[in-house]
Order: sequence, then structure tokens, then C-alpha cells
Amino acid sequence: MLIFWVIAAVALLLLVLTVVSGDLLDGVVDAVDFTGGYLSSAVVLAFVATFGIVGGIVTTVTDVGALAAAGLGLVAGLVVAVVAGYATRALTHGPTAHQITSSDYVGLAATVTTSIPAGGLGQVALTVAGQSAALAARADVPVPTGSVVTIVSNVGPGVVKVAAPE
Repeated sequence: MLIFWVIAAVALLLLVLTVVSGDLLDGVVDAVDFTGGYLSSAVVLAFVATFGIVGGIVTTVTDVGALAAAGLGLVAGLVVAVVAGYATRALTHGPTAHQITSSDYVGLAATVTTSIPAGGLGQVALTVAGQSAALAARADVPVPTGSVVTIVSNVGPGVVKVAAPE
């Protein structure tokens, strides 16, 4: 039946638009999500597209009625939706690289790469989450190059205050 192909075409068009431009229906889907984050617009559209495609194929190649084709489309759509739900949740809620912020530096050890005069600026180097960083540093007392210091606070963008070694 033609209705299945129309359903599939509209769902596939919306799915492509969602992938290209961002989730168009997530506000609506979020309002009715009872699955704990497994439901998204991509999952709903994948279900509808699969329903239409399977229903269209079944009515085209067999002699079964629209109700039987809809039932098979429903089952296939549910299978695809479950797989898509797990896949999208794994991608969106999985472990990702942490975006390093200035608050991540506090409490870490750093090595002075340019001596820090009392009340002046020097430079320290450190590694945070596997990434190297070089920051301007202030200290209350002079700190020579090569000293290992502890970052005690953020002074401003790219500038930290360090505690001199004891």
C-alpha cells in the first residue's frame, strides 16, 4: 500500500533533517520520555521509518493485508527502536574526554619553567588528564626554575597562584 511508503519517506526525510541540523523533536520527545534517556527523536523516527519500510515491502511482495503488514512493521520498528535507543544512549551518555577548566588545576603539582619573583609572574608546566599545560604563575615568595610547586588558586585566565616548596 502506498501509505506505508509515504510514512517511510516522511520519517526518513525528518530523520535526515534531524541528523543534519540537530534534534528537531527532542523537546517533544523529552516531555514524554519514560525510558530514562533511551527515547530520542532519532529513535522515534527510526521506528516510524522501519514501520513504513517493512509495511511497504510486505504489502508489495506478499498478498497479506494492511493489518498484517502493519503488525510486521510494528515488530520490526520496535526491534530497530530498541537497538537505536541503546546505541544513541551509549553515544550520548558514554564516557568522554573531560573538558579541562581552570578549576582542574587547583591542588596539582607543577614545575616552574620560568622563575617566579615575589609578587611577579613566572611560568609553570603541568599535565592534566594527559594534556600538557603551561600557565603564568604568581607566588608570595621567589621560586626558582625547576622547583615543584602546588597550585593553590586561580588568579585569572591562564594565571594561577602557587605555593612554594617547603
